[in-house]
Amino acid sequence: MKKGVFLFISLLLIGGCSTFDNLADTAIENMKTDLKLPKYTLNKENLEEISYDGKTYIIEDTIVHPKELDEPIGKVVETITLNENNEILSKKELREIQIIPKEDEKRTYMNFGWVYRMKNFHPDEKVAIVINHEYHIAERK
Repeated sequence: MKKGVFLFISLLLIGGCSTFDNLADTAIENMKTDLKLPKYTLNKENLEEISYDGKTYIIEDTIVHPKELDEPIGKVVETITLNENNEILSKKELREIQIIPKEDEKRTYMNFGWVYRMKNFHPDEKVAIVINHEYHIAERK
């Protein structure tokens, strides 16, 4: 019985280490990819627009599945918090207000990430952008 429990725990630890190694490898690959990606610009006056190389895209509410994506082609390096009036809060304002908003105080957190080529579309027509871990379609303006 003791040998069986020991064997089970040993196999569990070996499998766990393998998973950790895979996660570490994925993280390293993602960091390498991120360094190579060009930066797209978020329009801070209209948070529904991103642009790159003279092309502007309108971000839609439509969310796509990761299987509809091809490789990453860019990134938007922005994290924004909006107040109830859809105004961007500055870092200074965020430091001054409470961490937990009052009941009547609404905040929207937006974390922008990688821009992906979409399968069956040329990136001059349509791309997908990560916003809060969801893949939103962005069509060329």
